[in-house]
This record gives sequence, C-alpha cells and structure tokens, in this order.
Amino acid sequence: MRWVRRFGVNFLGFVALAGALYGCAAEVGTIGALLGQKPDGRLFVRETPRGLAAARVGLAPGDEILLVEGKDVRQMGEHELYRALSGEIGTTVKLTVVRGDGVFRVLVTRTPVPQRSSPSGH
Repeated sequence: MRWVRRFGVNFLGFVALAGALYGCAAEVGTIGALLGQKPDGRLFVRETPRGLAAARVGLAPGDEILLVEGKDVRQMGEHELYRALSGEIGTTVKLTVVRGDGVFRVLVTRTPVPQRSSPSGH
C-alpha cells in the first residue's frame, strides 16, 4: 500500500503491495482508483484510470466515498480501508458515494492491480 501525504491529504494508490499485508503471494484485486483521505477521515476519488473497475462503474474524480460495505470511512484507518477495498480478483465491494447533491451506491468488481511498466518499456 502506498500512502503519500500531500497538502494535508493522504493518498491511497491503487497499486499496492498486497502480499505484504496478506502474508501470501496470491494476487489481490483492486477497485482501480487513486483515493485521497482528508485529516477528518473523508475519502475522495482522485483518479479513475480508464479500463479499471472504478471507471467502469462510473466513479469520477471528486466523488466522495461515504461507506465501504456499509461502514463509515471516517471510522476506518488506512490499513482497514486497504483491506476493505482490496480482495480477491472478481469479488465485489459495495460503495456509497456522494456526487454533487446526489447519493448513489455502486458495486465494484475487483480487477488485477495494473502492472507498472519498466523505464525501458518492457
């Protein structure tokens, strides 16, 4: 998991070292979004790379995630959030999201973590 503090906001990257948290070499899926958590615990979508799960279900930068599997994200630490959002590829996670004045729910199917390309392009 990569958390980076920028301007008072923690950023949770969709690229994570899942094996270290789970103690196994099994491939773990992701919701495919770059998220930012403010000091008050509110969680926002920062990026939704094309082709990954979050973009496929219509999540967009600026969306606020209120609940993950019915649990208030403001009550979740970074490790708990990571465990709730990642999981076995093909499994789903329920999110309750605010966009503008509307609240909606989405079911995101976890996809493989994108592979980083090497500097040489291989």
